[in-house]
Amino acid sequence: MKIGVVGFSKRWFDQEAASSILERAIKSWVKETNKDQVEIVSGLTNAGVPKLAYELAVRMGITTVGISARRALKVRSGIFPCDKQILVGLDFGDESEAFIDYIDCLIRVGGGPQSRKEVELFKERKGLSAEELSSYLYEEEVEWFGKD
Repeated sequence: MKIGVVGFSKRWFDQEAASSILERAIKSWVKETNKDQVEIVSGLTNAGVPKLAYELAVRMGITTVGISARRALKVRSGIFPCDKQILVGLDFGDESEAFIDYIDCLIRVGGGPQSRKEVELFKERKGLSAEELSSYLYEEEVEWFGKD
């Protein structure tokens, strides 16, 4: 099972709430699955929701996968030391299709336009009914403290 995680990539949001949401959502899918067969997949950056998801995965003993554009290698926050890195394209957003094709289910915690675009792409690509979708997609908002 490959669990994709998207959301805020900067730190100005309610991180405590986001951590709780991530833990609850991931554990709801992982509890019946062998952890050796689970991957937490996000945007490779060592900041925001991706960092929180990766840190949780490490604590749970789950493989971490980072899928991002090459631009991630140059961000100030750096990259998370994922077990596996997949680089697609040059600019952020170039990797979205590869990310969606790679994952089985998706969690969105807050986030901006790219996170929401990836949710829509997930819905389109997976072709799930409305009833099925709730088993593969979890979305929740958290408070944003930064400037837009």
